[in-house]
Amino acid sequence: MKTTKRIHRFVTLVLLASFAAFGLVSCARSSSVADKDTLFQVATLQSLMLGYYDGVSTVGELKQNGTIGIGCFEGVDGELIMLDGTVYQAIYDGSIKTPDDSVKIPYATVSPFENDISTQLKNIDSLETLKKQMSAIVEKNGRNLFYFVRIDGDFDSVNFRSEYVQKKPYKPLAKAMETDQTFFDLTNVSGTIVGLYCPDYMDKLNTPGWHFHFITADKKMGGHLLDAQAATLSAQIDTTTSFKMILTEDEAFQNAGLTADLTKDIRAVEVK
Repeated sequence: MKTTKRIHRFVTLVLLASFAAFGLVSCARSSSVADKDTLFQVATLQSLMLGYYDGVSTVGELKQNGTIGIGCFEGVDGELIMLDGTVYQAIYDGSIKTPDDSVKIPYATVSPFENDISTQLKNIDSLETLKKQMSAIVEKNGRNLFYFVRIDGDFDSVNFRSEYVQKKPYKPLAKAMETDQTFFDLTNVSGTIVGLYCPDYMDKLNTPGWHFHFITADKKMGGHLLDAQAATLSAQIDTTTSFKMILTEDEAFQNAGLTADLTKDIRAVEVK
């Protein structure tokens, strides 16, 4: 078995407002601006879906590349929520841990958060309504950009999930979720939704559209958001124009069939 090592491969997508369709281009700008406006991703959605749960990065490295983010932990030991530069781990029972910097990450996306757009979301009666209102902002500002959002407020109710850690040999994620996830309902709770929007052309690398995680204001519970109801919520949105990914030379990752069509499996793990 050859020694596992990470390699940093840069995939830079510079997305201009004048795009008629998406493209990969280069753009001359200062590194300081690029660093503040870059989506940093660990591995791919496809590798996670196929059951590659080994660590590719660490919590410490995520902190070096962002202040807001979502993802999961090695062995898919719960959901990852990064907020204000702190990484939180929502484990199988919905409770929150603060993992050490050495804890490994098989898949995550983070970014240095800057508030580019502020808005109020009203009459949120479901996750679909939340997505619809957020997608209207995307349509207005550019559907081929990346967006991170933090949504704060008082929720009438939220439903979220987390999962039990998996043991090797790992099952594909959709299969593991058939039996190994737990669901939680909270009412009259304050908290924060962390959400990521990726354009449709990212479908082999990340979840197209919106993906949301939730954490309570007291940082005691959280997970992958499945539903939410609230009268009024405050949203801060960061538009991002650059993309960077790290991969691994690990043999299992290199042998994964990353071009497989996993649309149905992705949908299955996104909803209840």
